[in-house]
Amino acid sequence: MSQNTSINYRKIVTLRGLMHKAQIRSNLVGIVTSGAILTILGLVALVNLADHNQKLVSRVLSYTLEAAVVFKDSDAIGEGVDLILETEKLSEVIVLDERGNTLYEWNASGKTQWGQIERQVLGLILDQPRVVPVRHNGEQVGELKIYTDGTVFFIFMLCGILAVFFSLIISTLGANVEGGRIHAFICKSVQELANIARKIARERSFELRAPLSSIYEIRELAEDLNILLDEIETWEGHLQQENTSLSYRANHDSLTGAANRAYFERVLSQQVISARDKGFRLALLYIDGYQFKSINDTFGHAAGDEILVTTAKRLSALIREQDQLARLGGDEFAILIQPLQQDQDLEGIVKKIVDAMSHPIILESGERVCFSLTLGAATFPQHGETPKALMQAADEAMYAAKNNEKHYYIL
Repeated sequence: MSQNTSINYRKIVTLRGLMHKAQIRSNLVGIVTSGAILTILGLVALVNLADHNQKLVSRVLSYTLEAAVVFKDSDAIGEGVDLILETEKLSEVIVLDERGNTLYEWNASGKTQWGQIERQVLGLILDQPRVVPVRHNGEQVGELKIYTDGTVFFIFMLCGILAVFFSLIISTLGANVEGGRIHAFICKSVQELANIARKIARERSFELRAPLSSIYEIRELAEDLNILLDEIETWEGHLQQENTSLSYRANHDSLTGAANRAYFERVLSQQVISARDKGFRLALLYIDGYQFKSINDTFGHAAGDEILVTTAKRLSALIREQDQLARLGGDEFAILIQPLQQDQDLEGIVKKIVDAMSHPIILESGERVCFSLTLGAATFPQHGETPKALMQAADEAMYAAKNNEKHYYIL
């Protein structure tokens, strides 16, 4: 399995590289095809032109040498051939009489090896030699054989091939420039989508949106991605709200909204460590309701819930923002005062709580219920150097207040 994955990974290429290879291949195919077609068409046109010119020269020369051939005048034949050679390129001229005897022969190449090779190559392309009868009064009096000089033909052919080659090169360069511009534009659009997707995956920035390209397919992909991001962002918002709600319910009492026991114990442990490191004091209030069971029995559990909610509100209003209120269970509450500056501050807070709870609680039914609290207070590190010891000391202080029939007791 890992081997197949490794092989597939090695086959991965970039979009720019893939498009560059495709462009090179298409250009090569275009160059070869266009070059071959243009070269073949050029050669056909050049061969037809050369053949037509050869026919014309042979006919003109035949008319020019008619009288000289009738009289078998070699000098006159030579003068006629020289006249034609002033404007036309020929490699060899042979003039025969009616019996096939040679009257005149002219050879520009001197029958050299290169001339023979040139003649053989040219013979594959043109009709060489061009044989034309010399007629007088409708009767054949001789025969003319001419060989076209291949130098001009090959020069024209070479120039045509070079012209085709350079035209293809220029066209290829232009196509590469334009193709590169298009490739860069496509790659830029795809890269923007990739960057957005990568940033979203790494930073979870679902509020980002992909830019819309002018390329239809990429635009469609960007729009689909944006629709997906809209759905993910909505889902993420709902998920965050749900997580916040779950976190709140996990750390707070569902009835009063105060912190629950588990959350309060975590906060107490953290603050004890911080107070020990930084050298400041803490105060812990352990609070218990007085005769809460009789109130439930008399007024009902709904009234008991109202009393607990009102009590939590009154306690929360009396403490500072950095202090922590918690409902430990039933009618038990706890308050962590952090930091505690002076002992007088602790006593002042305790007295404010007792005074606030001395006022009756008015239920929704209109009934007035008196509900008092018993408080026990302990300080860190005097009465406990660990969260457990501090909780135990505050609990003992609360029971000491109950035993002495007081509203509060401070160790």
